[in-house]
Amino acid sequence: MTFLRRSLPPLLLLLLIIAGCAAPPEQEVSVLPGVKKTTPSIPTVKPSECLTHKVKQGETIWGIAKAYGVSPKELMSLNGIKDARDLEVGQELIIHGTHERRLVLPKAMSSKGFAWPLQGKVFHRFGELNSGKKNTGIDIEAEQGQSIIAAKGGVVEATAENPRGWGKVVILRHDGGYHTWYAYNSRLLVSKGNWVKQGQPIAEAGQTGKAQRPELHFKVFYKDKPVDPLGLLP
Repeated sequence: MTFLRRSLPPLLLLLLIIAGCAAPPEQEVSVLPGVKKTTPSIPTVKPSECLTHKVKQGETIWGIAKAYGVSPKELMSLNGIKDARDLEVGQELIIHGTHERRLVLPKAMSSKGFAWPLQGKVFHRFGELNSGKKNTGIDIEAEQGQSIIAAKGGVVEATAENPRGWGKVVILRHDGGYHTWYAYNSRLLVSKGNWVKQGQPIAEAGQTGKAQRPELHFKVFYKDKPVDPLGLLP
């Protein structure tokens, strides 16, 4: 194990740790010469799957329906709402459909094709010391339950529950040798093997693991080496 820690890139080491706690794989593929990892067959997302949405101050039936790509009538009927004015803050609504239907268009996209995973203040930057260790990502302030979106389209490489204190984690694989890494979430909305679009919510922000407040720890890896996300974001 000591040899692996010294010889493997940090992303591959983390994936191997996560894989050790995951279900048995369905097939094995070569990733790098001499290194193998497992990849499951990609599951089909059933149209009958549902999401839930907690109503926030100022939201309306029409605005929520538009954000999820459903009709106000469908949303009201599914939740037994007879009058759109009866919506209450904190109320949980069932959204019928698949994760692919729920897209939050990024406000801007960089020349590298990346968008911010959520809007918030960056309070720890890449390379800064954080708890005595050099930060290999950025930390962004968030509100509990705030949507975390895919910074770029790709496939869910892995999900995990609190590896090394990172709380609920999602790792996405993108074209061009990039991976993005989202930690401290309160809830995960995708599973390993799912394909996701840029702007698709993949998690809800939270304070899991060692997080001291609701926040998102966001990393970008290029060819298995951490790079500064701020250099890729708009």
